[in-house]
Amino acid sequence: MSRASEFQDKYGVMGAGALSKSLIGQLPRKSRQIGPVAGVSYRVASRMANSLRAGHPARCVGELESTPVILFHAPADQVRALLELLARAPIQWSEKSLLFCDCVVPAPLSEVFRDRGASVASARQFGIAGTVMVEGAPAALACAHRLAAELRLRAVEIAPGESHRFAAALTLANAALTPLINRAAVLLRECGLRDKEAVRIATQLFGQTVQEFGHSGKLSWAWSVREPDAEEVKSELMAVSAPFRGLFRQLVLAGFDEFEKHPAVAQALRDGDGI
Repeated sequence: MSRASEFQDKYGVMGAGALSKSLIGQLPRKSRQIGPVAGVSYRVASRMANSLRAGHPARCVGELESTPVILFHAPADQVRALLELLARAPIQWSEKSLLFCDCVVPAPLSEVFRDRGASVASARQFGIAGTVMVEGAPAALACAHRLAAELRLRAVEIAPGESHRFAAALTLANAALTPLINRAAVLLRECGLRDKEAVRIATQLFGQTVQEFGHSGKLSWAWSVREPDAEEVKSELMAVSAPFRGLFRQLVLAGFDEFEKHPAVAQALRDGDGI
């Protein structure tokens, strides 16, 4: 008989912060099967169990030994302290799964548990409704998929160890893109448009680009077929004020490099004086 078959509760919880807003807190109450809920203290554990309306507060982290799967969630500034507390607990990690929910854990911290025999995975919401990213070792990854199924979420599985690359894609698609939308609106305002109109047109232009890419992929690039006039592009670059002009130039050149198109135009822009 495996150790897993001896467990009565499906999940144990180790956490801090707004657990109720994480994937853990979204589990259907009737099927949660949450046992011990542990934190930095019994008082904190009690508060978390109450917010989850499931499980019971653990007087010590070692009580998590009684569950086959430990769900972990904590704010970024508390991840290290809680994982160190979990690592010191008398838990036999062999045949146990540790699932990081809606939090980013540095590789060296998660490696501690892998070295002790745990199967480690992560499940994270990333801004697309009804979808969750999952990655990790087979046993814990299967737990992540079951968790997604219980939550009726579509699981997007990425290769193990690629969570930072996935996060980079998210940053590029949101935090890094927002300044570009804002700058397009600024340029439109500088043309004489009113603020609301400038924002509306900038938003529509970016939205149209996204839709066309979704339909045609890289063929939707404005210069995929038609070669742009190098002198016209230079004039556009000069119309943009510094220091944004340098970034604008890099972005334009990135298109030529990314899609391997129009090398002569790209070289003319690279050689351009004063741009």
